[in-house]
Amino acid sequence: MLYKIIHALAKIIFKIFFRLTIIGYNNIPKQSGFIVSPNHKSSLDIPIVGAALPRKMYTVGKKELFNKKFNRWFYSSLGGIPIDREATGIESMRRAIEAVKNGNPLLIFPEGTRFEGTGLGKGKKGPAFISVSGRVPILPVGIAGTDKAMPKKAKLPKPTHVVVVFGKPFKAWEIFNPNDRAFLDNAIDYLMKEIEKCHEQAKEKL
Repeated sequence: MLYKIIHALAKIIFKIFFRLTIIGYNNIPKQSGFIVSPNHKSSLDIPIVGAALPRKMYTVGKKELFNKKFNRWFYSSLGGIPIDREATGIESMRRAIEAVKNGNPLLIFPEGTRFEGTGLGKGKKGPAFISVSGRVPILPVGIAGTDKAMPKKAKLPKPTHVVVVFGKPFKAWEIFNPNDRAFLDNAIDYLMKEIEKCHEQAKEKL
C-alpha cells in the first residue's frame, strides 16, 4: 500500500516538475521477474525509473538502513533488499537472484556507479549473471536529463525535462551460448549497446 501511494505521488510530481516523458512503455514485461538496467548519471535515476515502471521495483541497499523497526518496514515496503556490503558478493547475488525468481523487477545499474561526462561507463557483469542464473530477461533503459536536473554534487533538483526510454527486453542465453567462457562479456557488451541506443533516443526527445 505504501509503495502504491508513493509511486502515484512521485509520478504526478515528476510529470509536473520534470515533464517526465516515458517511451517504450509497452516493452515492459507484464509478468515475471526481470532485470531493469539503465544508464546512471544522477541520484534521481532510481526514483525516476521507479515512477516510470508500472510494477513495484526492487533495489538493493546497505543493511544498516534496515536496523531499526520503522526503517525496516519503510524500506522493505519500497522494495528495498538489505545487503551486507562487507560480506562476500555471493550473498548479494543470492538475494538478487531470489528476488527476480520470485517474479519481481530488480534495478541494477550495469555501470555500477554514476558516470560523469558524455556517453556511458563500462558495464559490469552483474546484470548478465543474475539474468542467466534466474532465467529472467534484461530490460535496457536509457535516461536523459537527470544529469542536468540534479548533477552529482547538487543538493536540490531543478526543473529540467527528463526522458526515460524502455528498450526491448532480451534473454542473453538465447543470443549467446551460456557455456562459452566469453558469455558474460558478450552479454554485457550487448546490453550496453542496447542501453546506448535507448540513451541516444532519450536525448533526442529532450
